[in-house]
Amino acid sequence: MDEISVVKNEVKYAERIAMVEECRSSGLSIRAWCEENNVNPKKYHYRLRRLRTMFLDQHKHNNVPAIKKLPVVTHPVPVANTLTLHLEGVTIEIPQGADENTITSVLRAVKSAW
Repeated sequence: MDEISVVKNEVKYAERIAMVEECRSSGLSIRAWCEENNVNPKKYHYRLRRLRTMFLDQHKHNNVPAIKKLPVVTHPVPVANTLTLHLEGVTIEIPQGADENTITSVLRAVKSAW
């Protein structure tokens, strides 16, 4: 690639970075920013895609470590047989498997008491 092409690409890269940074820092959605700045949203997304491609092309020869898949280690989670609520000196235990109506009634009673 000749020097002029290199400079042209650097200028395009800088312009695209400025455009994306301006859009993101505006607090507007991409669509709203594009409307406000007379930029076609398709053109914005094209430029963003090209910016990403240019970035990847520039950095493809760097020794960027590959993403390594790590093993998933699972630990058994202890399961309680009851739900225990401690409220101002009162302990309420709701057994595992209690139906929804029972739990709702208990919680309503607790709510009305406090």
